[in-house]
Amino acid sequence: EAPPVTQPKPPTPPVAKPAAKPAAKPAPAPAPAASAAGEPAAVTGVRVYHLTSHDPLSLELDQRMEALGYEVELLDTAEELRELLGALPANLALVDAAFSDQLEAIGATVREARERSQQPLLLVALSQADDINLRLTAKRAGVDSLVVEPNGASDVLRRLALLLNPGSDAPFRVLVVEDDRNQALFAEGILRNAGMETMVVLDPLDVLQALHQFQPDLILMDLHMPNANGIELTVLIRDQDPFLHTPIVFLSGEADEDRQFAALEAGGDDFISKPVRPKHLIAAVKNRVTRHRAMEIKRQRRGGKNNDTNLFHRSELLENLEYLLADASEHSAGGVLFLEIESVNLLRDRLGLTTLEQLLHVVGRMLGERAEPTPVARFGDGSFLVLDRERDEAGLEQLATQLRASLVQHPFNVQGHPLRLRVSVGVCSMKHRFGEASDMLNAVERMAREARTHEKGIKRYEPVKPSEAVREAALVKQIREAIALNSLELIYQPVVAVAGSDDSQYQVLLRLRGTDGKLLPAAEVIPLAERGDFIGDIDRWVLQASLKLVRDRRAEGRPLRLFVTQSALTLADPAQAAWLKAELTAHDVPGNCLVIELRLEDAAIHATTVRAFCDALVDDGVQFCLSQFEAGQHAEGLIEQLPLSFVKLARKYTTNNLTANLRDELKVLIERSHRRGLEVIGHGVEDAQSAATLWMSGIDFIQGNLVQQADRDMDFDFQQAVL
Repeated sequence: EAPPVTQPKPPTPPVAKPAAKPAAKPAPAPAPAASAAGEPAAVTGVRVYHLTSHDPLSLELDQRMEALGYEVELLDTAEELRELLGALPANLALVDAAFSDQLEAIGATVREARERSQQPLLLVALSQADDINLRLTAKRAGVDSLVVEPNGASDVLRRLALLLNPGSDAPFRVLVVEDDRNQALFAEGILRNAGMETMVVLDPLDVLQALHQFQPDLILMDLHMPNANGIELTVLIRDQDPFLHTPIVFLSGEADEDRQFAALEAGGDDFISKPVRPKHLIAAVKNRVTRHRAMEIKRQRRGGKNNDTNLFHRSELLENLEYLLADASEHSAGGVLFLEIESVNLLRDRLGLTTLEQLLHVVGRMLGERAEPTPVARFGDGSFLVLDRERDEAGLEQLATQLRASLVQHPFNVQGHPLRLRVSVGVCSMKHRFGEASDMLNAVERMAREARTHEKGIKRYEPVKPSEAVREAALVKQIREAIALNSLELIYQPVVAVAGSDDSQYQVLLRLRGTDGKLLPAAEVIPLAERGDFIGDIDRWVLQASLKLVRDRRAEGRPLRLFVTQSALTLADPAQAAWLKAELTAHDVPGNCLVIELRLEDAAIHATTVRAFCDALVDDGVQFCLSQFEAGQHAEGLIEQLPLSFVKLARKYTTNNLTANLRDELKVLIERSHRRGLEVIGHGVEDAQSAATLWMSGIDFIQGNLVQQADRDMDFDFQQAVL
């Protein structure tokens, strides 16, 4: 893990020519406004009224603000904001981009609240696009800060911290170059009283040394001095790369316009006429330094990586990607890598937002260092984008392998304990000639998701061949027609208790009969349905067919329990739990006749929504099974979070050639599951040797072709079953 980044102390300024008093020492460094990980520090007593549209950025902002100690009140309408401000003052009103058309009315509400209360009230608005009309509206509304195209929640939080605690920003540093000691001390006094740090240089020949040691934000320059005049010094200063953009303001009584023009042409930025008026001097310095600092931040984002994180700005990478795609051909080198930290939602729940952000900060810094000079940017909550200009596809895959290995093999120190991450990587070459950057990003992100099931954890994008595309389109049409005509098919495989049981229970398996009469497995149907956004229709069809079967069997006096797999995308639908409750009632079926099966990888990605679905149905008796279950932190976290009754082992534990290490791992896994009250199912058992190994390890149930192949009939004799 990389050491924390600390802010360097301001350098001690040089000793200037003897003056009436010694050159000023820099003031002590201000209290930091951010943690070592670049995040805003904790706050107390700051009340925020958030007029929110509940989009992903807003949800993350609310969570992060609460974690930092803000008192956040969520509001859905501008009228709610008016009512709440009338009853209880706040420190900040935050307005989402969705309410941009109401900004002027909101501004009027805030102005009224400011008049009623002595407490300062800031108004901050978010905008997803830079629009001049919106900027004008924000100014008219009295918005204190319009955050345009925010670069994630961290960007917004840093801006809020600076607004709420402006003193946390470093004081302005002004170098006064003036041979008249009285004039210099007068200007210095004005600026010091305004809270700025200053240094006086009386001899113009000491300027370059003072610049490098004091690192000023602005230079106040006299025009007429002995040995070297202000114009000559300005030319020398502009030759120094670090000070190419540092504002230079001339203090002079020069009335000759040609002379003034010569000074500006040499690189000066402004003129202040002597005698100096204090308010004019303070305003000129503040405006110039504020703009200079803002430009430096933008220049840093555009011109290279952040020295703290080693990451480039996301917008810069996307802009460069657009340029590369515009010139791409089938012979182009280069491409993008999409690295995704798996189960980041589970990590957030386990570690907390602040700790997770600190971890991702370290991950980003490591990626930036290992990929150098290839640029890396953080793309999302737990994902990073690498943009390469030179490597061919083999080289891109090699880079992906190196970067992934550096992450998965590194024991990150989190809360005093080592943590190893699971990482998947998508690879996409520029030669595939995507028309838009968004299309290429969608493709490479999809590859990263699919890479989770690959042994290498890496998958390279290959365009769909024309014949495959035609077949896929025909299959999608066939699936949709099967849903509409109620002609999907189900087959069933018994789940048999090793110790013997009279309970009749089956796994429900979806099939689609192809045009050639053959049954297509769910593995060919489900991915297409998820990509085509109709997986919810299929999952509901399967549940309704299963509940009808249970109802009919119960009416015959033959109770039945069915294991039904559901997509995490379906369970993420807020209406799904209520729908299933209604179906249980309509079919007059008790919930304990149904076991909803969830794939481990899907449940880890959608942990929060899956947990909400499960919690809503526990009281109805519905049970839950986690499939593809294997040892690891993600599985451990899920069985702690979800109200499970069963776990179904990953196929690697049910083969007939287990290594000694896998056999030991299997026993420990089953023992831990039993201690948590979970029953364990061995899935895909094909031979007696595998069954014997599972039996000796303490398995509860076995499912597979050794017991019986999946079939449309449900005639297995559970009473006579002997394993």
